[in-house]
Parts: sequence; structure tokens; C-alpha cells
Amino acid sequence: MRVSVIARRTPLIHFLGKRVYPEPVDHTPRVHPQDPHSELPVSFKQYRLRAQQYGPLSTSTIRKGPIAPAPGEHFSRNDLPARYRYIGLEADEIDLINSGGAATY
Repeated sequence: MRVSVIARRTPLIHFLGKRVYPEPVDHTPRVHPQDPHSELPVSFKQYRLRAQQYGPLSTSTIRKGPIAPAPGEHFSRNDLPARYRYIGLEADEIDLINSGGAATY
């Protein structure tokens, strides 16, 4: 009995009270504030027609916007100056990585 009194554990986390969830949460779909379109698409097909990622996703001939990056933006690190590009690995470094560091000495 004495051991249970000594070993009594008190949690370090103190909860402030009962959880309260907000009742009037609106879950209706809305257009994102950064979206260039003012309304939501009616269907997924309509969304695909106007969607764009590095150029238009649809195969139609309609130009939706530039495929080239905007000034100051780059699609690839190889377009950046040499100091920002990935450094190539030598054969010794590749062997070191593949061995998990066990072959360093």
C-alpha cells in the first residue's frame, strides 16, 4: 500500500477543460483566393480543360498561358547559375554512400 502512494504518478500535461467544437462550420466548396478563375468548375472535365501545369493539360489548340517560366522563375536547377546547381558525385563518394559509410577507412 505504501508503494502505491509513493509511486503515484501525476501527469505533466494539464488540460484546460472540456473540448468545444464550433457548430456553424461551413463546408461548402469555395474558390481559392489565389485562383485566377472566379467560379468553381461544374465538372472534372471542365476543370481539366482549364487546368495548367507547365503548360496546358488538355490537347486542344487553345493557348491557356505561357509555357516558359515567368521572369525570375526557373523550371529546372540546370537553368540557374552554376553555383546553385547540384554538385556531381565522384565514384569514391558513390561507393561511400552505397556502403553506408562502412568503407571509409
